[in-house]
Amino acid sequence: MKRFISIFLVIILAAASTTTCIIAENEPPELKQSIRIDDDTAPDAAMIMQESESNANTVTGAPAQISDDLATAATEAAANEQDDLATTATEAEAQAEDDLEMLENETQTQPPEEIAPPMFGFIDAHADTITRALLRNQGLFRNNIHVDFERLFQFGAPVQVFVLWCADGYVADAFNYTNSLIDFFESEVAKHSDIIEIALTLEDMERNARNNKISAVLSIEGGEALMGDIKNLDHFYDRGVRIMSLTWNRENELGYGQATGDRGGLKPFGIECLKRMEELGIILDVSHINEAGFWDAHRLSSRPYMASHSNSYSVRPHDRNLTDNQIKAIVDSRGIVGLALYPLILSQNSIANTSDIMAHIKHFMDLGAVGHLGLGCDLDGFATMPEGLKDVTSLRIIAKGIAESFGEDASKNIMSGNFHSFLKRYFDD
Repeated sequence: MKRFISIFLVIILAAASTTTCIIAENEPPELKQSIRIDDDTAPDAAMIMQESESNANTVTGAPAQISDDLATAATEAAANEQDDLATTATEAEAQAEDDLEMLENETQTQPPEEIAPPMFGFIDAHADTITRALLRNQGLFRNNIHVDFERLFQFGAPVQVFVLWCADGYVADAFNYTNSLIDFFESEVAKHSDIIEIALTLEDMERNARNNKISAVLSIEGGEALMGDIKNLDHFYDRGVRIMSLTWNRENELGYGQATGDRGGLKPFGIECLKRMEELGIILDVSHINEAGFWDAHRLSSRPYMASHSNSYSVRPHDRNLTDNQIKAIVDSRGIVGLALYPLILSQNSIANTSDIMAHIKHFMDLGAVGHLGLGCDLDGFATMPEGLKDVTSLRIIAKGIAESFGEDASKNIMSGNFHSFLKRYFDD
């Protein structure tokens, strides 16, 4: 018992010394100096043991009571310290959970970063500018025909389809001639790559729109350029062609153009080309094909297709235009029609104005097809524009007229939104 009391006193004194040192360690230097305990003045443990044994001999009358009181005090102190530690740990854990919950809530309330949808100035599915510029010995940045890069850039980020077409005098060597058209176009784009790029995919068009650049898409009008060889289709795909019509007005190796009458539908090579086009991702264009060829193409197509520059036969009876059944078939295929500005297929007397354009749009609306109508202006494919229009910059007048006649949403959709949706459908298939 005496030894227990001695040991206990040593522990108490040692703990007091340690506590004093810890407190001193955390105090300012001037305060540390006033409370520091020097090593040479600290109590000696052996001396404490000797004194405690001597004192114990003088208090033998009450050792049990002292022992019990000290043990109880030690137990209570240990328990209180344990409770304090547990409480501190619990509070720290609760604070950490609160902080984590707050962080999670802040993260959840922050909206995800959104990429603004591309804003195309317009999407036009047909312009004969390449061949017309060459015939007039003009460039493509600035000229005096319907379309040039400079005027296109006024719209910010339009998508313009540029057509590769062979006049009758070039059909015999159509493959080489079409390649020469692409060479000319690529050289013109390269000179002005700060404002225009050739687009091979929908992603290219959307990226160009975000960068405020014109997207140029290449299309072959009439399969004469293939010269009956399916390998040439792959060749032109590799050169950037992403749209092709099977025929122009005349007969070729693929089928019969609308000017040949009802002489038959697609030829075997035309069917082979259609299948390969779908495999490659070349969009089928049914403008200019005769009606039998149209229905063959509709029956054989598994992907959406377009009539790039055609109007309503019911409004203006002409073999270049589409019957109501053909329009409904294009809608069923999830395809699209490009509204053409060629006066001959807009108006009965071939002298057209904006009211004729609105009449064709109204008919598409009546058929429930306005969501499948875009632009296929056919600029530079004819000489005289409809009254009140002069060139590609006149598309602003058309956009305003559509908005006034049918509403702002209809105008936005016909000018670009419907074609954008069509391209998404095509490339998602």
